[in-house]
Amino acid sequence: MQKRHLYILSICVITIFSFGIALKATEVFQSRTVKIPSPSEMSKLADSFSPQEISQLEIDDVLRDRLRFDPQWQEIAQAVRQDIIVEKWGKDRVENPVWKKYGAKAYPLLSYYARSRDETRQRYGLEGIRSLGKPYTTLWLHGQIQRRMTYPSFYEIYSYASASQSKDWEKEFGLDDPKVRSELISLAKANLEPRNSPRYYDQFNLDFLTRLLGYEAVYGKTPSEKSKNFAGLPEWVQYEQLQQPTERQIKEAIALYQKLSSDAQEYILVERIGVMKAGEITPFARAFFRSLANDLSASDRIWAIAELDRHGDNQGTELLKNILNNDLSQLHSLSKIVSYENFGQKGNHAYYLLLGMVEKYPQSKFAIACREYGDLTGRSYFNAEPREPAILARNAKLTEKERLNAWKGWLQKYSEHSGVDDANYFLALSLQDNNDIVGAMRLWIKIMAQPMGDRDALYLAFPHVRTLLDVGLSIDQMQTLLQEPENQLLAPLLQYAIAVQYARSQDYAKALETAAKVQLEAIPDQILEAYYYPQGRWWQQDNQVENFKKEAQLLLGEQKLRWQKLRQWQIENTPESRYQIASNWAGIGGWKNGYLAIWDGFRAYYLPTDWNCHEWWVCDPSKRSDADILAKYQAGSQNAIALSLYQKLLEDNSLSTALREKTLYMVAMTLLDQWENHTFSETQRIHPPVGVSASKPYQPTSRNSYSYQDYEQREKSMRVDYQRRIDSIITELQVKFPQSQYIDDLLFSSFFLSEQSNYLQRLIDRYPNSDRANEAKFLLELKK
Repeated sequence: MQKRHLYILSICVITIFSFGIALKATEVFQSRTVKIPSPSEMSKLADSFSPQEISQLEIDDVLRDRLRFDPQWQEIAQAVRQDIIVEKWGKDRVENPVWKKYGAKAYPLLSYYARSRDETRQRYGLEGIRSLGKPYTTLWLHGQIQRRMTYPSFYEIYSYASASQSKDWEKEFGLDDPKVRSELISLAKANLEPRNSPRYYDQFNLDFLTRLLGYEAVYGKTPSEKSKNFAGLPEWVQYEQLQQPTERQIKEAIALYQKLSSDAQEYILVERIGVMKAGEITPFARAFFRSLANDLSASDRIWAIAELDRHGDNQGTELLKNILNNDLSQLHSLSKIVSYENFGQKGNHAYYLLLGMVEKYPQSKFAIACREYGDLTGRSYFNAEPREPAILARNAKLTEKERLNAWKGWLQKYSEHSGVDDANYFLALSLQDNNDIVGAMRLWIKIMAQPMGDRDALYLAFPHVRTLLDVGLSIDQMQTLLQEPENQLLAPLLQYAIAVQYARSQDYAKALETAAKVQLEAIPDQILEAYYYPQGRWWQQDNQVENFKKEAQLLLGEQKLRWQKLRQWQIENTPESRYQIASNWAGIGGWKNGYLAIWDGFRAYYLPTDWNCHEWWVCDPSKRSDADILAKYQAGSQNAIALSLYQKLLEDNSLSTALREKTLYMVAMTLLDQWENHTFSETQRIHPPVGVSASKPYQPTSRNSYSYQDYEQREKSMRVDYQRRIDSIITELQVKFPQSQYIDDLLFSSFFLSEQSNYLQRLIDRYPNSDRANEAKFLLELKK
């Protein structure tokens, strides 16, 4: 179903904005006492202003409201309102919009609408400004840049077009004038948010600069685009020509090699020496590799040993055999180069060096470990090719306990293997499958915090850690983990999660006490770097680890202030204060009350809800009860918490009639907010929220199939449940509060939720003077 705005939009918020332009900034702030001129007087005064003066005019809220309700201005107010109705719901364009009636005098209204969060008003404002042409388009762009706005999006004024049209928008906004162009570029640069700002990539100004200057000028070249540094390579080539290199010459060559850039070193290893066929190594290359092989501190020692063995060098072969059977940890540096996300030539060459080892020495400890690992996963250790059917069938028959013991056995035998980190990943999943969730969490933390294997799988642990902290573990379980010495490196995360869970459960005093000394900056950088940079940091301008810790700590500071306010209302313990607590959760920013700031702003998309739940214990109904899953996910939803608090308030027999009326309305609006502004996966995961009856029990998504018909059926069922609850609220309001100001709004919104026109007809019949009546009539006409 196509989503539509279900909120009760603020009507005519600044409808009269354009007609207050006769009051300059100094006069506007005295608008509490200034006599309001008539529209004709206002228009005459406006004629004396220049475009620059018009673009600088503002109006305060007091004057706005005085104009909005002044009888002299009602005709104009209704005209603008009708424009918005047609723009929002109509099939045709507005025939005679406000800018055609009033020309440039409408600019302040259009400018205000252009930066509205409502898409209809935004589109209306931009269309009007563009219709006025220059200099108003240029003046608007100047103001937009100065405001550091993230909306409207830059791409609302520049749409992707053909090359022949790509410059049209620049001319339209005055950017074909070199002086204007230069000034606006400088202004945009001066008004950029810092790179570590959470709003950085959403900025209008960033997209504006990227379009005018080009991607590289704004972001810089990525490593793959930067020119490689091969300085010193000609000198190296001279050493390669030596047929009988002396010890001194090899030492000089090693010294030169160590000074070269990583680009040049990789080129030497892969493109110059690496291309030599097996057994055809040159005297210099052999001597070079032998020198590296004998240097225990050399970073490329294992590479050199593997290459010597590839060329049949006895010294290299003896060293390699010892490593393959007695010291597997030395292979970590080589296998790390391969890993999952390295697609460079060096990674490819390292892969074939390792593959060559197991093929040449199939009975070595390393080769046997790789085969047994592959047998356990059902796929080859090297290329993920499926094992033969007999092995797959055997694996399928293993019980959860047997699979757990199998991974434990592998780790005991091959504790120094490069795949130990990968094996621990599977062991942690097995612990979850055996419902040892605290044991699994211990292991996830261990994978993050302690060196193991080649460390290329460490980034897989943090998603499980944050998921369990958010909707998995109880406070008691986290406190147990917090007391264990081996978990101390992640103690700030545990403490923070405990504080948030206290807040979710309405124990604000405990939340504040627990969070008092939480310092998320104390988490060691290297732990988070394993997640954010599994291949090392390659884009120096973007420090995600620093951003993560800074943003999380900043939000925690804001959360403490919110918890203090909630705690104060809780101490008051009156119906009104309890209403304020519920409304704080339901209102703008209420998500912050119970948000665990470890998701980089993408919790709605990263948190598993109804996909791959066989890998995510938190939503697996075969491991947790439906009631436990529902309770945990509802505890992480601002609206589910708000609805629970509102419901408790409605069950209070001493609640005043006025407060009951408001509470009923807020329950309906919170349901509409959940339906309209939250993901479907979240909405179905918290269904049914308190006060809503589910017509059908929750059915988890099939592991093997999920059709669009399934989605449609679920959505329809939940929509009916939501509408049933809103209908009951409308009925109670009509019976107990027949003069309620909320009923028409709920009838109007119910039309979009239910897609049934009878709600609009009821609105018109019962509330003909409603400020929603004109829109309802307009929409009914469209249905005919």
